[in-house]
Amino acid sequence: MTTKAFLLLLSAAIFLPLNLHADNATKKDITVLITGANRGLGLEMVKQFAADGYKVIGTARKPEKATDLKATGATVIKLDVTSEEDIAAMVKTLKGQKIDILINNAGYFGPRLMTEKPVNITKLTRQEMTTCINVNTLGPIFVTQALLPNLRLSPMKKVVNISTRAASPGGAAYGYRVSKSALNMVTRCMSMDAGMRGMIVIALAPGHNKTDMGTHWANLDPAKSMKQVKALIESLTPKHHGKLWFYDGSPMKW
Repeated sequence: MTTKAFLLLLSAAIFLPLNLHADNATKKDITVLITGANRGLGLEMVKQFAADGYKVIGTARKPEKATDLKATGATVIKLDVTSEEDIAAMVKTLKGQKIDILINNAGYFGPRLMTEKPVNITKLTRQEMTTCINVNTLGPIFVTQALLPNLRLSPMKKVVNISTRAASPGGAAYGYRVSKSALNMVTRCMSMDAGMRGMIVIALAPGHNKTDMGTHWANLDPAKSMKQVKALIESLTPKHHGKLWFYDGSPMKW
């Protein structure tokens, strides 16, 4: 056996549990946890997974106001991804419960000008940068860390970090661009981390959608784009591991 063949065989053995597709299990037995699920893309993903029979957990900073999320039938858990107290409470609530798919969706864009364009360096503040990094970069790290025991109970073990095409050079939205670019690196690090062995980890750019964050200038309908996102997440295999993917399933460079 050649060295190349041996390495391919070894890789397949390491990721063997990950080749389980939703079709190989009863969807009601598959648990999907989505952060930032009270509106926008998070809410749309909850709707679609729940409608297809999955067991869904959606988090919200203010569950008492998450009327639309509750209407989906999902289990609602309080979570501000920047709060150690909230994360600890979530861990206690979910102790011993299997999580098959974790979608780190909670995000923060930052302030915009009156024209709805993101602010450039002339209006940039340290607070904006700090908030973006705390939510968009550190949030997924510490939520994933906290839920590792739950993920290890699953034969699927999928972690999806919601990134963006804007994680690239541009003349505005410093906090958003920098924090999401860092999230791509977080994804790469997670994919190589011995503490996450046996898991598929990807970053996913959902496209520019018509949501509160995306504004009416966006070109995508969340109901359609999130259907493609759901299909991509369901079909994840080791070939996707550690990479950035567009919502339509095409690979992206960063």
